Amino acid sequence: MHEEYASLITGLPLFKGYTVQGAQRLIGKGAVEEHSPDEVLFKEGDAATDVLLVLKGKLQVFVERQGRPLVLTDCGPGTILGELAVLCGIQRSASVRVLEPSTVLQWDAAAFRSLLLADAFLSERIFRQALRTLIDKEQSLIASLTESQAGASQTQA
Repeated sequence: MHEEYASLITGLPLFKGYTVQGAQRLIGKGAVEEHSPDEVLFKEGDAATDVLLVLKGKLQVFVERQGRPLVLTDCGPGTILGELAVLCGIQRSASVRVLEPSTVLQWDAAAFRSLLLADAFLSERIFRQALRTLIDKEQSLIASLTESQAGASQTQA
């Protein structure tokens, strides 16, 4: 069964160039878990104890504001979730729920840190993806503030 997931991992863009044996090492440091729709895997504000790699299916990242869920993004295979909270030692900034039957590779915080220390190739790719995500969020926030300020200026005129 793990061979199937190892082959799947080698086909994900984040792990391009990995061998099946390299992917099996990643699997060996974590646990492959299957989840059903509507399961909440991370809850905003909780301690960050693990990191997920989506292998199959679709997850949704969201926050609750004023009693309503605000969807931030949907995530599919190849997405890593929870890495920044684990690395920074901060609480979860968002919740994650399962949208469709999904399989994830879950690493506890210590195993994830160990993987990054042992594999510079993986570290670089994960940090690059995490920084790209942060930059995209910053650009989105700036665009939203610009639109908001433009709307406020038109209302005052």
